[in-house]
Amino acid sequence: MQKEQKNSVPPLLVWSIMVAFYMYQFVSRSAFPTVLTNEYMEYFSLDAKGVGALISCYYFLYTFAQIPSGIVADKFSIRLVATATIAICATGTLLFVSTNCHYVAGFGQMLSGLGSAAALLLIFKVVVDRFPPERRPLMISLGISAGCMAPVIFGPSVALIVRTFHWKSVMFTHAIIGYVLAFIAWKIVADNKNPSTSETTNKGIPLAEALKMIVVSPQAWVLTLFAMMQYAPLSALADLWGTSYIRKMYNAGPAISSLANNMIYFGLAFGGPFFSYIVKVLDSYKKTMLISTFCAATSFALILFVEDISLHQMFALFFSMGFFTGALLMYALGTFLFPKSMSATVSAFINTGSMMSGIILMPLIGYLIDLSWDGTIENGTKIYCLTDYRFAFVSVLCALIMAFVFAFFIKDRSPKDAQ
Repeated sequence: MQKEQKNSVPPLLVWSIMVAFYMYQFVSRSAFPTVLTNEYMEYFSLDAKGVGALISCYYFLYTFAQIPSGIVADKFSIRLVATATIAICATGTLLFVSTNCHYVAGFGQMLSGLGSAAALLLIFKVVVDRFPPERRPLMISLGISAGCMAPVIFGPSVALIVRTFHWKSVMFTHAIIGYVLAFIAWKIVADNKNPSTSETTNKGIPLAEALKMIVVSPQAWVLTLFAMMQYAPLSALADLWGTSYIRKMYNAGPAISSLANNMIYFGLAFGGPFFSYIVKVLDSYKKTMLISTFCAATSFALILFVEDISLHQMFALFFSMGFFTGALLMYALGTFLFPKSMSATVSAFINTGSMMSGIILMPLIGYLIDLSWDGTIENGTKIYCLTDYRFAFVSVLCALIMAFVFAFFIKDRSPKDAQ
């Protein structure tokens, strides 16, 4: 009787728990480091390079744990994987605030990254297993949009809370919330037993064969490369260089520059659901991806090359770029390529491409900015001009153009297609 009750849990409730986990890990990886950088430097006695290396421990393991996490999500109970990964993410935060040794704290960051690696993949898994194919683009887009809004919402919240409470107490509370979320996942989430929508029809695919199917698939590689190129504005601007560019261009303060940069995330939050609707209208993934990528590249070209853009217009262009970049349809399309029992693994393969975008572009843009630098130094600090940023940002425009080219090689599918 208890098992039947669990199997009757509404798919939307299970999806909501996975989205809550996705938002939770975004706070760990984005909101805390952004707000508490100075506190980390003082507490762990680190300079800027040291604290950067400390935070990067999270991203390193998060990226390279994608495919193993996808394999685990496909082969084991969603209930078990969700509970374990949420608990691992929370344990990493708890370890981070329980030590004053930056090496141990770095290990905590790695644990948080390891646990977080499955968050988005679990959303994909639940959507593929429990929702009809025509609803996949919308449910995946809504989940991604919610996660990307987390740093925008909770970043300022953390900044306000730490004015009253010690930052370690805030992070400790965050860890406890993670354990509560893990408990909720354990009590509510159950594997889908409906044979018409579950993975039973594809049961028994050996791991080696599943990986081979993905690796030798040209379409899997096209979607992965497309993901890497299309994600460029998010990884290069929204996560690192956008605020500095706005400050340099308008001599604006950090608050207004950060707000302008966050318009990329606002745009993405609206663009994801919008393009999941456009897919249905056009009855084509490929056409929608071509349109969105072309418009994203056009928006970025205007940012890069048009002179005398007002700050308000720049707000609109950053929103526009995020809006069109928000058509992250390669994940939904990827689930059509392989059996349902491989949905998390192929999603992880594609998502690795997205994460590699940041690993490549963040240091590349820094190198190009320094390469364009004219040698000006003030008070021992290098002074970069607007031309240096624009020279480096051409790499982002090239990435978007490459995404547009890759889209032509995508084998189109209708969202009405079912497996």
